Amino acid sequence: MSQQQGILVYSDLPEVTLELITLGQKLRAGNLSVAVIGSGDLQDQISKLSVDGVTNIYKVSNDSLSGFIGKPMVDALEAVCSEAKPNVIIVGATRRGREIAPRLATRLKIGCITDALNLEMANGKVSAERLVWGGNALASVTSKGATVVTIPLHSNQKATGSAQPNVVEVSANLNPSKVKLLGKKERPQGQVSIKDAEIVVSAGRGFKKKEDLSLLDGLVSTLHAVMGASRPLTSDLGWVPEERQVGLSGTTVKPKLYIAVGISGQIQHLTGMRDSKVVVAINNDKNAPIFQECDYGVVGDLYAAVPTLEKALKSQLGS
Repeated sequence: MSQQQGILVYSDLPEVTLELITLGQKLRAGNLSVAVIGSGDLQDQISKLSVDGVTNIYKVSNDSLSGFIGKPMVDALEAVCSEAKPNVIIVGATRRGREIAPRLATRLKIGCITDALNLEMANGKVSAERLVWGGNALASVTSKGATVVTIPLHSNQKATGSAQPNVVEVSANLNPSKVKLLGKKERPQGQVSIKDAEIVVSAGRGFKKKEDLSLLDGLVSTLHAVMGASRPLTSDLGWVPEERQVGLSGTTVKPKLYIAVGISGQIQHLTGMRDSKVVVAINNDKNAPIFQECDYGVVGDLYAAVPTLEKALKSQLGS
């Protein structure tokens, strides 16, 4: 891919694309373009993403893109990159984004920086920081040239305004995939996504067994909260669905109230919740890193502290 100054942003979620547009505006590195990929006329997405700073929108519409399958999505993005010739491709670090970003970088034979923090551009090169060693350290990285970058969700405000970008329809050669979408499970009606919740109660490795997580049911119900969890309970043990994982490798949340129960506070988790307005921590280790990030901390056994907190809240809230 020939290198030119310019940024292309893409996410499978339009609201995340708006966040990436804001980041692209900050970088000020040539034209700012957006990829819109899917089936149908996609006009609703195009209208939503026609905001300040966007120069071009590259549209790929094909029935093969109606369900998310990695290979045709990469085919489509490769076609867009051939047309737009961006120097930097910024992808939202959703589950789907994390799947296609490294595959796209391999296809284009360029670099890839995942979960980039503090992204900067100078002289056509990208510099960023990213967590390494299980989130226990920060590494500074700089690209040698064109680069694909993934950005954690909720790292930027959503772009606003109105513009009339040039809409370019791109024809993509979508090779058949061996993977078939057999079905999908819809989120139960009325269930609030963890990233949109105003109150999140998260469980950590301080819980001794899966059945003990029911201890949080009353607290979650009393506060009308959404339950989250740290990585050990989702990816490692499978006690909680992965979509409830809070952290850099899960979901970044910004609730009004975040209650961390039995969570030590490793940096990858703290990165995913540190923008919460009020943070309450319950942990039996007074030296746990979570206490450096919280507004209110309870040093004690969660099995005693949670019922006490629930009782006090019910008394105050009259529930």
